[in-house]
Amino acid sequence: MTYSILALNSEKKVLGIAVASGSLAVGSRVPWAKALVGAVVTQAYTNPSLGPLILKLMKLGYQAHMAVEYALKLDSNPELRQVAAIDAHGNIGVHTGQNTPQWHGEIVDKRSLCVCIGNLIRGREVLERMHITYTSLDTIDFAERLILALNEGHKAGGDRRGDRSAAVLVVGVTEFSPYFDRVVDLRVDYSLNPIEDLFWLYKRFRKTI
Repeated sequence: MTYSILALNSEKKVLGIAVASGSLAVGSRVPWAKALVGAVVTQAYTNPSLGPLILKLMKLGYQAHMAVEYALKLDSNPELRQVAAIDAHGNIGVHTGQNTPQWHGEIVDKRSLCVCIGNLIRGREVLERMHITYTSLDTIDFAERLILALNEGHKAGGDRRGDRSAAVLVVGVTEFSPYFDRVVDLRVDYSLNPIEDLFWLYKRFRKTI
C-alpha cells in the first residue's frame, strides 16, 4: 500500500529513498539505509525486519539480489511482501509477491541506478512518472530529486487510498561517521498533503545546513 523510489548516487557515494503511502508513519518501517552498504524498502504487508536483515547481509558481502532472496527465504509469507534493495556497488534486487495488492510492480533502471516500486497504486504510470522525473533531473540536489520524483508519482494517482504519509532518507559519509550517516532524514507521519509537506520541510532543512 506504498510506492517508493530508491537510488544510488555513485559519484557522491550517497544512497537515498523517498516513499509515500496511504498508511500512517510510512517512514517508521519502510525505508532502511546504511552508508557505503545499501538502501532497502520493505512494503505491501510490511515485514519491517527485512530492512535491517538485508542491510546486514549486504554488509557481509551479499549483492543486493542475493540478500533479498536469502532474507525472503526466512519469511513465512514472502508472497505478501514487496521489497527492493540497491547496494553501494549498484547491484539491485527486487521482489513483488503475487499476493501484494494490485496494481503492483516495479521499474528497475540499472543505468541510472534507481528503482521505482509500488503496490495498491493507480497503475504503472505512477512508477513511470517517478522514473522519468528522477532520470531527467540529474543536475539537482539528490534528496530534492527524490522528493520531486515522488511528487510526480503522487500526481499520477499515488496510493489508491490517497496519500497520508511520506518520508525521505539519504545516507552517506558524514563528519560523525561511522556512528552517524544520515544526511537527510525527514518524515511526515500524517497529512492530507504529505509530499507537499515533506518538500516544505526539506526546503527549510536546507536552510539550516
